Amino acid sequence: MVRPADADLIAELASTPLSGLSKSLGIDIEDWLPIASSPLPITLRVTPNRHDIDWTREMLESIGGKRIPWMVSSESWVMPFPKGGYPSQRAKKLVTILHETGRITRQEAVSMLPPLVLEPEDGDLVMDTCAAPGSKATQIAEAIPNGLVLANEPSSGRLNLLVSNRGRLGISNMMIMQHDGRHIGRMPEPGVDGVIVDAPCSGTGTTRKNRELWRSWTPKVGRSLFKLQCDISTRAAQLLRPGGRMVYSTCSLDPVENEAVVCEILARCPWLELVQIENKRLFPSLICHNGRDDWPILNENGEVVKWEGDIPKLVGLSEKMLNPQQRGKTPPDLSKTIRVHQHDNNTGGFFIALFEHVAQRTPQGIARSMILHRELNREAEILPIQKKDNHSTIPAPDEAIEEICSKWGLPREEFSWWQRGKRINLCSKLASERLYKPRVMNKRGDYWPGESFHPLRMIHVGQPTFTYNKGIWRPRQESLELLRNRISKSIIEIDEDTMIALLNGHAPLIEEFVTEITSGSFILRCGGHQMPAWVGARVSLMLDEKEREVMRMKLGLDVEVKDR
Repeated sequence: MVRPADADLIAELASTPLSGLSKSLGIDIEDWLPIASSPLPITLRVTPNRHDIDWTREMLESIGGKRIPWMVSSESWVMPFPKGGYPSQRAKKLVTILHETGRITRQEAVSMLPPLVLEPEDGDLVMDTCAAPGSKATQIAEAIPNGLVLANEPSSGRLNLLVSNRGRLGISNMMIMQHDGRHIGRMPEPGVDGVIVDAPCSGTGTTRKNRELWRSWTPKVGRSLFKLQCDISTRAAQLLRPGGRMVYSTCSLDPVENEAVVCEILARCPWLELVQIENKRLFPSLICHNGRDDWPILNENGEVVKWEGDIPKLVGLSEKMLNPQQRGKTPPDLSKTIRVHQHDNNTGGFFIALFEHVAQRTPQGIARSMILHRELNREAEILPIQKKDNHSTIPAPDEAIEEICSKWGLPREEFSWWQRGKRINLCSKLASERLYKPRVMNKRGDYWPGESFHPLRMIHVGQPTFTYNKGIWRPRQESLELLRNRISKSIIEIDEDTMIALLNGHAPLIEEFVTEITSGSFILRCGGHQMPAWVGARVSLMLDEKEREVMRMKLGLDVEVKDR
């Protein structure tokens, strides 16, 4: 249930520039303000294809969770309480532990829309230009299990969040790279099949979780981001193959960051066209609004400035931020874009536009960045690539792959295999076929040879799945779900009493174990439960406390999360 803000607070917020922005867009402030100033309900995605997904659903239902009715192609839930308003310790514990163990992903509902609008096909290579913390990138990866996601994040601090979320979910079909979104490196032909540009923005649609916006936002904030948003989108469009699609989105209501950017993208990238978003098919019961081509100019108080034919002298305002009528331009059909306001669906605010690279406009059949500037009238030169070091990701050596497959009965052909230090990563075969093996041309016609990700700055390839420890490749806990139905060897059956004892911290001597076992790494199995174990002098579970607690909950031993 939405808890409206205090009446005095609402009256105060009504005079802010942010409210002025909403008024200028024709939003009914009396309906909008109480919701836009109230906390967001917790929303989340359920991780598909997990072995215990039915149990996860039961847990969510037990604390009042319900499926989001307008989200038809992604299993998404809404809780009847906000982040800071858990009704009980049990509810808080459940949501936290389900997220941390990868069974759900907390994500704002409107943030789930861009992957749905893109509609990637399984087998596609899809790039997320501004990926951290990774909610959209992991959503795409889950939607295309035989495809590959290139998740880009320029900030080292935020990149760690992206890595953490990929690992938490055990996603193997994701590669993480680090580039300024305006200068993402060249890649092999023909380019990427799809792109999501969830651009940095002023966040005017996030008032329900970022209260500081009411005090800090003025129109110049959005204007200061316009060029960055356009530059990131332009680079993404240059890497998109003919026939590919690109989604541009923000969590902002400001037309300068939305419709004005769309107009500039189309002006810079004439090979693109705006595509109608089929919201009635994709999210049939979601209330949304068409984009507009008549946005006004606002001063720093959020008041509409009368248009008199000349550009007002306002901080950061340029001609490109004016609406098409003010610029004397024929507008694109901006009604093909969509807006979501906070009060219509009890969500945050959002904007989405969908573009397609029209194949006929690029007869060369490759992304625009890959077309030579002029015909090469000399022999092409081989360009130098980065030197590899201990932190580089390289193809895993055959002997390591054979050792792992022999011990664990893992099929080799399903993945591409990579090594980084003492870890073996599994990834989609597209990582090798479309990005590692082919050579990459520069704009002059010279090339970097294949067998390298250069000039892409690739930080992580796939999911770290095995770690080399004491002469043995042992499985990592976060990859157990990935391996569950694939490994067929080194599995030891145990009874429930033994499993409970191990979960509660018992580490029996090897000679006292319930069944004969040798030293090394094994998977212990009891019914549908699987647990990695290390066997030395004792048999020790290699599970962290969060996963142990989930297993204890399943066995009815969840005393720690019962209401007091």
